[in-house]
Amino acid sequence: MDWIDQRLFELKDTESQYRTFNARIVATADPATMLGVRVPKLRRLAKEILRSDSRDAFLGELPHTYYEEYLLHVFVLNEEKDAERTIAELGRLLPFVDNWAVSDALMPKSFRKLPPERLEELSRKWMASEHEYTRRFGVSLLMRYLLPDGFRPEHLIWAKEADDGRYYIEMMVGWYVAEALVTQEASVLPFIEAKVLPEKTERIAIQKALDSRRIAPKMKEHLRELRSTL
Repeated sequence: MDWIDQRLFELKDTESQYRTFNARIVATADPATMLGVRVPKLRRLAKEILRSDSRDAFLGELPHTYYEEYLLHVFVLNEEKDAERTIAELGRLLPFVDNWAVSDALMPKSFRKLPPERLEELSRKWMASEHEYTRRFGVSLLMRYLLPDGFRPEHLIWAKEADDGRYYIEMMVGWYVAEALVTQEASVLPFIEAKVLPEKTERIAIQKALDSRRIAPKMKEHLRELRSTL
């Protein structure tokens, strides 16, 4: 929308340093679509959109032109109170997501109200997508909404089955396994020890666990030993 685009241009870093930084770390997004607006400013603008009469019209404008518009879209959608409406809107948005930053910013508050069975259904649906960042988002649901209390050992197999060798999916699967290890050691450690995951993903999982401050030193020593046998 015109007023939103105007606000984005007002908020961008004039020296383009942040834009250059973003283009480097969000490698799959087209740098030409990046304006260089910092996330705190985008979050404040999202609140303006939520208070305005433009909210629904903005969510209906797909595809967007700018990378920051997709982040704004996510920040607005995260505040939606109706879970089923959120799901419908995600069905429209996800096919246009082309980078990990927008995918990982999706953390709908309304999903906290969903029962584990519904979250599992959604996760499996999106993990079956051929679209890389839809699949990544599906794995993220296991990590963000079903850990720790909704965890079931089957989730590890689902994540493994979602791993199709694409980098940003491998990274999310590895991240999920490392996070699950923190609270579900009895299930996750044997899973890692059995080397069920592809070697690259297994290495990612172990490295993320080693980087975690919530993994005990003794466990890290064991993980290093496991990594040496890969």
